Amino acid sequence: MRKVSLLALMLIPFAANAAGTYYSGYTNSYQSPYSTRTYAQRQSGYNYSRQGNYTTPSYSSTRYNTANAGATNTSAQSGTQQAVASSKKTGFWLDAGITHQMAQWQFEMAQSGSILSYDNVGWNVLDVSAGYAFNAGNTTMQIDAGLQYGMQWGESAMYDDDISNGGFLVTTWVEAGDEDNVIGDQIGHAMSIGTSKGGNMLGFNVGFGLTDIFKIGNVTITPSVGYRYLKYNLTTENNFGLSVDTTACFQIEGSDEIQCDPAIVVNLSDGKQQIIWRDDINNSMDVPSNATSINTGSTYYYHQPGESHSYETTWAGPYIALDMDYLINQNNAVNGRIELGFPAYTSVGDQPYRFDWAHPKSVEDEAGMFGAFHFGLGANWTTAITDSVALSVGLTYDYYSVSGADAKTYLNMDYYNTWYDMILDAWKTEYPDNTEDYMLGQIEGVAGDPTAINIKNLESQCPGGVCTTDSEIESFYKSLGIRVGINAKF
Repeated sequence: MRKVSLLALMLIPFAANAAGTYYSGYTNSYQSPYSTRTYAQRQSGYNYSRQGNYTTPSYSSTRYNTANAGATNTSAQSGTQQAVASSKKTGFWLDAGITHQMAQWQFEMAQSGSILSYDNVGWNVLDVSAGYAFNAGNTTMQIDAGLQYGMQWGESAMYDDDISNGGFLVTTWVEAGDEDNVIGDQIGHAMSIGTSKGGNMLGFNVGFGLTDIFKIGNVTITPSVGYRYLKYNLTTENNFGLSVDTTACFQIEGSDEIQCDPAIVVNLSDGKQQIIWRDDINNSMDVPSNATSINTGSTYYYHQPGESHSYETTWAGPYIALDMDYLINQNNAVNGRIELGFPAYTSVGDQPYRFDWAHPKSVEDEAGMFGAFHFGLGANWTTAITDSVALSVGLTYDYYSVSGADAKTYLNMDYYNTWYDMILDAWKTEYPDNTEDYMLGQIEGVAGDPTAINIKNLESQCPGGVCTTDSEIESFYKSLGIRVGINAKF
């Protein structure tokens, strides 16, 4: 599912989150927050004189050019103060950093109740960003852009849970010889746990802001708007699972506990099978007298040593943000960022639960622009190394969520059509004329073959082998990161 910048003496963003909250902003205070993506630092002066009179930093007056650079000064002191008070700095900045993030991505299906989660996903992320601030009349504006690339660090666990919250219909059992007497539904519950490693992520952002447009005490605030993109790929290998088909489920009186009886299928002497139910009172089994053997139906363990699941998930859309900058002293600053985004959501998955166990694209979940939500925070501390270079350390947090995304399931119709033809050939022996009509139950007195009927219905229910379910998916991605970076101004 995926997906505040504080501190800065520079104007550079800081790629901190798997979700990638990269921020931008430019202030006129000497220690201004970084900007662009991931909570980078902004570029502004690093030093002021201890005599209480600001002195224009060398890079500010020569490389950034203040608006009053050509003004006539009555004195060195008053001229410097005038330049600082009446102008904002312009110029280029560049920032790079490495972030270690821990993340979780989870999605839940409404109808089946299935939950799939990748927990404790580690990312090592490299980010590079740049920006330019310029004067426009009495206002200083900035543009910035950032790029980040991350690789999954170590191994994490994937859980695919259809036991504690969900289940799927396996079949409906009816009494032998009396098709109208329904015995009950057999429900499939399964749990699998696999290893996730080798994933990757890519993000970028572009933004535009008005620097230091607000000031509250010693805190300057820069609003900005932009576009952010985050995509990550996660896979699962060495997947271990347990599938348990159940019959009756019941809740224990006086508690929230739910227990389900496993499906027990008996082989009858006439060659048919019948599901039987446990007697809840004495825990005995009502086994028919003509039963020759008993099996556990579809209760089984499985292991997939290769790749079982893979997902490519994207969050992309516009955002609004506020950068806040607080100057501590001539060498240190703190800055922060709050960002709200309204992205689109897309997740394309390959799951191992098709009847043919094949692995093409099997699911696709989508929500349009403004259909999802992103909340990002960043906090940063910077310390000057030279007048134009600073070191930064910070924290980032991102939370992406979507509710009611539409889901598509892609079926392998070649597989179902082959199965359909096999059933049809078997029916030709007994009904050589109008075989298909008999098989589909369209001839009075003949029930037809349920499997063939269901396959035929797929053609209308899932045109082209694509089954669509509206408002099926709820998903979230969250990450927390710590970043170390360096930025420079030119």
